[in-house]
Order: sequence, then structure tokens, then C-alpha cells
Amino acid sequence: MTAHAAPDAGRSVFVEHPSREAIYAELHARAIEPIATSARIRRVSFMPGPNGPALHEVAARFATFAGMSALSLDDGRIRHIKAERNGRKIIWELHNEFATLTWQSVLTDWEAWPEGIGLSCFEGLELVSATRIDLTETSAITEEALVGFNPITLCYSDMYAGHAQVATDFKRDRDGFTRYELAAGQCNVLRRGVLVRRLLEIETYSNFVLLGLPVARSYAPTIHGLEAALSGVMGRIGHAHSLAENREALDGIHALSAEVGRGIEETSFRFAASQAYADVLKTRLVQLVETPIGEFTTIERYLTNRTDPAVATCLATEKRLKALAMKLQRSAELLNAHISLNLEMQNQTILDTISRTSESQYRLQETVEGLSIIAISYYALAILGYIIEGFSHIWHVDKGIVMLCAAPIMLLLVWRGIKRLRKAA
Repeated sequence: MTAHAAPDAGRSVFVEHPSREAIYAELHARAIEPIATSARIRRVSFMPGPNGPALHEVAARFATFAGMSALSLDDGRIRHIKAERNGRKIIWELHNEFATLTWQSVLTDWEAWPEGIGLSCFEGLELVSATRIDLTETSAITEEALVGFNPITLCYSDMYAGHAQVATDFKRDRDGFTRYELAAGQCNVLRRGVLVRRLLEIETYSNFVLLGLPVARSYAPTIHGLEAALSGVMGRIGHAHSLAENREALDGIHALSAEVGRGIEETSFRFAASQAYADVLKTRLVQLVETPIGEFTTIERYLTNRTDPAVATCLATEKRLKALAMKLQRSAELLNAHISLNLEMQNQTILDTISRTSESQYRLQETVEGLSIIAISYYALAILGYIIEGFSHIWHVDKGIVMLCAAPIMLLLVWRGIKRLRKAA
């Protein structure tokens, strides 16, 4: 007989990757919840504020509320928690920078912010979006449901080849929720859950896409001022000649570089997040497979016409900031080149001055040497004249003739002697 190893016998030789559980949990997070009957679904999304609690703290609160033991942030179970309170199905979901709470109840539940469903766990966070979906089992949205929408912004369309209808005007109701009317009588329970999930995601992600727009708009005057200041600095660089002027221009460039760097640091994450949310939003909008009803528009067209310009504004603002950083870098390089050229010109002037000074000293030295030869020769001839005068009575020589003959010889000897001394030095 052949012995069979235990099923887990071979696993002991492997070491699991530390992120394996997190990957598995992510594959099953945010699962589709089947919806069998008419229902009212609400979702709210929150993100941390400047002085509010972190998401993992809020997650720990909700885990305790749901009757779970304290879980760490890297535990995949904390990203998707289900609970049921007072006849409402509650789902908590944790995303990268925000968290959502979704609850499902009967269609006649008009309580917008009910107690006892865990909303208190979000205390200290900032509300970003609130969505309400009224799901009916009819095959089409009733005229009474459409009356409450604004016809100017109404999006009204068929989905999935006419198997469902959706309508919304993206206006907040008196409770602060954006209302969607969904007729899905021809869809099975799972397809209803998919549609509700898509609409909730579309409303949530469209709000987070637009979070970058106020940031871009608020930075527009700042960028305009920085561009004007940079032009002024560039003008000073072209006319700076003194050390004080160059230093003033350099200080201006450093101040502008710090301001631009701070702007890039403060906006880069928000702009990148808006772009990422926009990509996800486009995928979700395509998945609706909409066809407009009558002369009304679709959710995809309406949101695309608003989110695309917002993302373009964010990208343009980011581009302007980066262009400013590049211009400042080139300005600093230009100023360095300008300063280096000034230094070279100053050095050349100094070298020319030194050269002229050396030439003057050389000429002065030759003049002094010439005068020294004459002076030494004069004194030597004077001494020789005294000697000749002393012997003139003995040798009866003419002093004038002797001095005349000795003068050129003495000059030659003194000149050669000074030349030797210069070489020796």
C-alpha cells in the first residue's frame, strides 16, 4: 500500500507572504449584497479632518459597536464590517482616505439620520457625500417619483437594455442626501445589488473627484502672484551689476522656490487623488450601460461634463506649479551664470591692473637701475679723480685726459656689475 501524506504536511516548508491575508481580504471586500425587495438605501462617506481622529480609530470604534473585538488596521476584516440594528442592515467600509456607512431599510423609512446604527462612531470626521437610493420593484419609474426632480438637471435613463431605469437630479434633499430613483423590477436580486452598488460608488467617487477643484481654484491667485514675482526677479537679474543687487535677486529666487515647493507639496496628493478617483468613476459609469429616455441626459454624460473639466483644472494647476519650479531653477542657473561672468570680468580687471602695475614697476626698476649706474659711476670717478690728482705730481699726467678715458670704462664696469647682481638675485 502507498502511504498518503497529510494534506498540510507540505505547507510547513513554506513561509507565507506577510500581505497574503490582506490580498485575500481585499478580493472579498465590498461584496455585492443581494436585494430581494423594495428598499431605501442610504450611504454617507467621511474623511479625517485636520484635528479629527484617524480612520483606524474610527474603525476600532465601529468594530466595538458591531460586537467585534479590537482589530488592527492591517486586519482585512476591519475594511468591511456588517451589522444589523433596528431592522436596518448596516455595512461599514474602510477605503484609503475615507470611510463609508451604508444602511438598508424599508422604502417607508424616512428617518434620515437614525440613532443606533453607528453614526456616532464617525464623530470628529468630515462629511463628504450623502446618497439615498429608493429601489422599487416596478419596471419603470413612476410619474410621481419624477415630479420631485428638477427637470433642468434631471438624468433619466434605461440601464442594461431596458431592464432597469434610474433617475436623479444631483440635488440634495432637505436631509442633505442626493436622491436616486431606481426601478429594477426586471432584475434579479443580485443584479439589483450590483446596480445599487454602482450608483453608490458613482455618487461617492464623483464627490471625491471634485474635492481637488476648490484646491485648484484657491491656488490660482497665488500662482498668478508667483508668476508676476518671477517676472520681476528675472528683470532684476538682467540689470544686476553689484553684489547687493545679485544678492537681492538670489534671495528673491530662494523665497519663490520655497513658496512654489510648499504649493506643490500641499496640492500634489489631492490632485493625484482626483485623477485616480476620476479613472475609477469612468469605469463605473461605463458599467451602467445607459440609454437616455426622451430628451433627458444620462448620469454618465452629466457627470463626465463636470468631472472632466474639474480634473483638467487640477492638472493645469499642477502643471503651472511645476512649470514655475522649472523656471525658478533656470532663473537660479541664469543668476549663477551672471554672477560667474561678473566674477570673471572682475578677475580680468584685477589681472589687467596687476599686469599694468607690474609693467610700471619694471619700467621704474629699469629707470632706477639706470640712475644707479650713473650715480655709482659718478662717485667711482670722483674717487678715481682724487687718486689721479694725488699721483699727478709724481707721474706728471693730465687729470682731465685720464678721467675722460676712465669714464666709459667705469660705466661699463658698473653696468656689468649690476647685471650680475640681478642675475644672482
